[in-house]
Amino acid sequence: MGSEAPPLPPPQLSLRIEAPDVAGPWKLVVTNDGEVPLRLAADGRLLSLEIEPPDEGAVDDPYGKSTVKKKAPPPVVCRLPPELRPSGVTDERAIRLGPGSRYEEVVSPALYCFSPSEAKALVPGARVTAKLGFAEAKGAGKAPPRAPFVAEPAALSSSVSAIKEIVTDTFVLAAAPPVSSLGTAGSDNTDDPNGPRLELSAPARVDSRDEKTVTTTLTLKNVGRRDARLHVRRDNLLFDIDGPDGSSHCGLPSSRRVVPRDLFDSLAPGASRSIEVWIGEMCPNMVFDRPGLYRVRAGLAFPAAPAADGNRSWTRTVITKEPLLVRIRQGRLPFFTSPPQVFGGEGGTAGGSG
Repeated sequence: MGSEAPPLPPPQLSLRIEAPDVAGPWKLVVTNDGEVPLRLAADGRLLSLEIEPPDEGAVDDPYGKSTVKKKAPPPVVCRLPPELRPSGVTDERAIRLGPGSRYEEVVSPALYCFSPSEAKALVPGARVTAKLGFAEAKGAGKAPPRAPFVAEPAALSSSVSAIKEIVTDTFVLAAAPPVSSLGTAGSDNTDDPNGPRLELSAPARVDSRDEKTVTTTLTLKNVGRRDARLHVRRDNLLFDIDGPDGSSHCGLPSSRRVVPRDLFDSLAPGASRSIEVWIGEMCPNMVFDRPGLYRVRAGLAFPAAPAADGNRSWTRTVITKEPLLVRIRQGRLPFFTSPPQVFGGEGGTAGGSG
């Protein structure tokens, strides 16, 4: 009875994340640094991020003269929810990665770190370790790993083993460059600095199952010094949306609508009004058809008409300062807009094991 053959070494496969700043976009790059062609799951949905806070260094010990290092909190782990993250390797994302070849994919960190606690972890100085693939099941022990694999040999007979996960070296996040805000377009009353001034705000993010459940609450607030005479209509809402398939504009307020004077009311300084919104009601069905991340900027237009007391009413369109992030988990279209591509080396094809 012969002895068991020694286990095969893992493939020389590297993962790196090109992250210029905390905001993104980032680029995921997988490179075959070895001599064996591999079948790779070219799927950024399998990415997870382990984020450690910036190192604050040592602090004074209140009971002595020495210094002690503060205990670091556990890392924040960001990954996609089950509706977005595949449980295995899909054929349309399986590629043959030859020696020297690489796979690239643009990813948005906000898609993975979506909850408020996860988003707060993406700060300058944070240390990030990225992983691509399938974590080993707990309690597996020394048993041979079982499928699914993020990479495996592209031939039946090979000198390397299959692996479940690829891990990056730890990298440190840099600050994002300053971005000029659009502000509340037309909300400043330069003719009357003590007059009314309206601001429109929205929650930072909405996690939605599909396009039918994209709801949010907009808040209209008078941050000026005098009452604002206005008439708020839900059908005067506007939405500019940037998503996986490009940009869309929803809403078409009427500038010729006649509003009876008795429908105008007053918004006092410091007062606010909430507007419950189903964004899908204002947009064509195809806008949120693809799962992924959307950036939505909301606006509210006001018809031009005299207020009930004969004074001028508010007529300027108000736009949110910051975009609302919307994550769609399911859709009628696939997550990816195009098949995976291989760069450099021997090249390769999608959808096969070679």
